[in-house]
Amino acid sequence: MKYLFFDIDGTLVGESKKVTKKTREAIQLAKANGHHVFLCTGRAPTSINEDVKSVGFEGIISSAGGFVQVGDTYIYENFINQYILAEVMLLFTNKKILFSLESKDALYQTPGVLEFFQKQMHERIPEGNLELARFLEERRKEEIRLPISKFDILTTPITKLCFISPDKFAFLDCVKYLSEFFHIVTFSKPEDSFINGEIILKNCTKGDGMERIIHHIGGTMEDTIAYGDSLNDYQMIETANIGVVSVLSPDKLKSIANDFFEDPDNDGIAKHLEKIGII
Repeated sequence: MKYLFFDIDGTLVGESKKVTKKTREAIQLAKANGHHVFLCTGRAPTSINEDVKSVGFEGIISSAGGFVQVGDTYIYENFINQYILAEVMLLFTNKKILFSLESKDALYQTPGVLEFFQKQMHERIPEGNLELARFLEERRKEEIRLPISKFDILTTPITKLCFISPDKFAFLDCVKYLSEFFHIVTFSKPEDSFINGEIILKNCTKGDGMERIIHHIGGTMEDTIAYGDSLNDYQMIETANIGVVSVLSPDKLKSIANDFFEDPDNDGIAKHLEKIGII
């Protein structure tokens, strides 16, 4: 019996933004064969769409470890200290860095994200930057994306921040202030004119989320297998007994992987589950 953890963007879904039929069936068969299947994503709870949920996962680690669910029950929630959050918001605002605050029920975005999206409509999104594609797409979903003017720091706890900095150097100036409290994950490439990514509390990563689920259900980490593709999966891949990453992953992630999977749109996950005998 194994405990399988799957990232979404770039892992379960590729550029099609859909879980393929074979991958869906493979995960369901793994579950039928007695294995346990979980999501482990950087997405906020409100950003996990029904196409993914309907696969039938037994639990969800969301916001890169900020929320941990088993079934419909949240067994763990972690939020940024309000004073630290206020300082980060002020820092980003002063540096003209666009950002999104992730709560359990909504995402709050700053002015300028819309304009950035419209500009990107006329430019090709850098190949392979699925996290940016998701960030830009979801700003159109009013039910989960709200203007920052509706955010109340006193009543709405926040677990994670995503950012887009049109000026790369403006964000790099912030790193020395952020690194004490946060893991800083970037998804853009060095040659891009901008920088985008997310900041995640150091005590609250995808790897920590995995350990919390395993402890809660009485499993063992020796039986864990994790699938991911980007640097916000680093702690998850490092923590799992077997870490499997995309053939397109950054070299830093590949360096700690045990194995690799193909393009999600080419049934990469299904093929790997079959390769290791899960199905």
